[in-house]
Amino acid sequence: MQNWILRSLIELFMRTVTFSVENGQAVRALLEQKRPFVLVFWHGSMTYPWWRMRGRNAAALVSHSKDGQILANLLRSWGYHVLRGSSSRGSKEAMQAMRGAVREGHVLCVTPDGPRGPYHEMKMGAVRVAQTMHVPLVSVSVGYRRYRRLKSWDRFEIPFPFTRARVVYSEPVIIDPELTGEALDEVRLSIEKAMTAQYRTAVLEVS
Repeated sequence: MQNWILRSLIELFMRTVTFSVENGQAVRALLEQKRPFVLVFWHGSMTYPWWRMRGRNAAALVSHSKDGQILANLLRSWGYHVLRGSSSRGSKEAMQAMRGAVREGHVLCVTPDGPRGPYHEMKMGAVRVAQTMHVPLVSVSVGYRRYRRLKSWDRFEIPFPFTRARVVYSEPVIIDPELTGEALDEVRLSIEKAMTAQYRTAVLEVS
């Protein structure tokens, strides 16, 4: 019952928000072609991407925590294939599960700074999956004109009803399968920096 109430509230709430989307054509094309890819977004602004990808053959990596269980139940109700694990616990098994989801044709959704931060610091997992499975990696950021920011490590954002929001997608990134070590970490860092800039753009453009 609680899960049904949460899902209904989020769906009702998000439908009051007016979204404008920048550079969404690449993701639309991937979805229309039913091509698997990796979609990454920051933990603190994850509500919109989770809601947006419902019913779209998506898979989600969710931690084993109590909060993770609540999220897992919600995502399952939206039709997600839920994978349990994180970069800090069960990382080897989580990597295998993420690769398996992509292999099965799912869009893999990951919060690369989750489940415990640090804030807006990207871990390697999503990059390695995109690289080894030879699929594109796309990032998405959302900025709300009016919202509440919680005092949690991820500075979780709750948009106000009937506010405006700006959604910004990146171009798909193809990661060279030959890269290892420092060279691969430079790619991870460049994606992290691009996501930070993307988030700032979304926030500034909606203000």
